[in-house]
Amino acid sequence: MDNKLKRSIGFGSAFSIVIGTIIGSGIFFKQASVLDSAGSTTMALLAWIFGGLITLAAGLTIAEIGAQMPYTGGLYVYIENLYGRILGFMAGWMQIIVYGPAIIAAVAGFMSIMMTNFFGLNHSWRIPLALITVLAIGIMNFFENKVGAIFSVITTIAKMIPIAVITICGIC
Repeated sequence: MDNKLKRSIGFGSAFSIVIGTIIGSGIFFKQASVLDSAGSTTMALLAWIFGGLITLAAGLTIAEIGAQMPYTGGLYVYIENLYGRILGFMAGWMQIIVYGPAIIAAVAGFMSIMMTNFFGLNHSWRIPLALITVLAIGIMNFFENKVGAIFSVITTIAKMIPIAVITICGIC
């Protein structure tokens, strides 16, 4: 059986997915704890730059491996081909049992906090809103890749607007 990669999203959507994944929502709620831990703005900026360089190195590594192994399966296939079946199996299960649910829970939790704060809702709405977010993410995954790509473009633009405003206001 010959599995081929289905190329169903364009460059803009792929770029948006990468940018949205790298920036994430942490940029909006982690800066205070980074600044507090760093002790000064200079050290906080260095921490963000260092974290960005580590992320860039990881992304370029995965991109290079992906270019050498253009198979479906992502990280599971890469690790299986590089380190063997046992580690590939463990990496696959880790993604399914730990990584994926943790990301979905983090996004849902952050989304519920932001929505209750933005709309002035009672804190008791956080869990129902988080559950609705988890269900929405699950339902979106039933559709073709283009639906998720459109969602990624919209959310990445929504993240970039406040970042641009903060940057411009900080420079001025």
